Amino acid sequence: MQLRAILTAALALAAILALSTAQAQSSGKKLYKWTDQQGNVHYSDQIPPEAKEYARERFSDRGVSVERIDRAMTPEEIAAQQAAEDKAIADAKAAEERRKADEALLNSYANEEDLVRSFNQRIDLLNQTVEARRIEIGAREQSLAGLVAQAAEMERGGQVVSDALKEMIAGERAEIERQKQFLKDREGEKDSARADYERDLARYKAALARVKMNEKK
Repeated sequence: MQLRAILTAALALAAILALSTAQAQSSGKKLYKWTDQQGNVHYSDQIPPEAKEYARERFSDRGVSVERIDRAMTPEEIAAQQAAEDKAIADAKAAEERRKADEALLNSYANEEDLVRSFNQRIDLLNQTVEARRIEIGAREQSLAGLVAQAAEMERGGQVVSDALKEMIAGERAEIERQKQFLKDREGEKDSARADYERDLARYKAALARVKMNEKK
């Protein structure tokens, strides 16, 4: 009984499709098929506004399905699709920027040893600068000590310390503080240089690995 019912329903559906196709052929109109939310199958030469949200098929004048139109997306699906497209664009942009950065880095150094050599030269130059300023600070501290001793001797002797001597003492102190700040900045620059070196070395190795991997493909 169930088989007979299925066959009967199939024949009825085929008859409806044949009739609809014949009508579409005679009128020269298109024939569409869609299923609503209740599972009811519809055939028509026009799509009513309420049916445009459903997936549908268009048939040729021979009754052959020639086009399938997906259902209209919900606002949430549209937003998700846009987000996916935006992410794909952002990923492609990031990949291109990484490729350019890799190329620039690999062109900057002939090999890994060249990168290490460049870092060592930078650190050596900073160390030389720091050492020179330390020597200068030491000399200025000796000069300041002499000026302070001179002012103290004048005060002990009942003499008034001149404004010129006071200005020299103040100037030496200010210059010493300025030089100490310079040293602090250079020490910070050395830390930055080490961080740059470690970052660039890791990037160089990764970029070189990507190039070799692409060459194998």
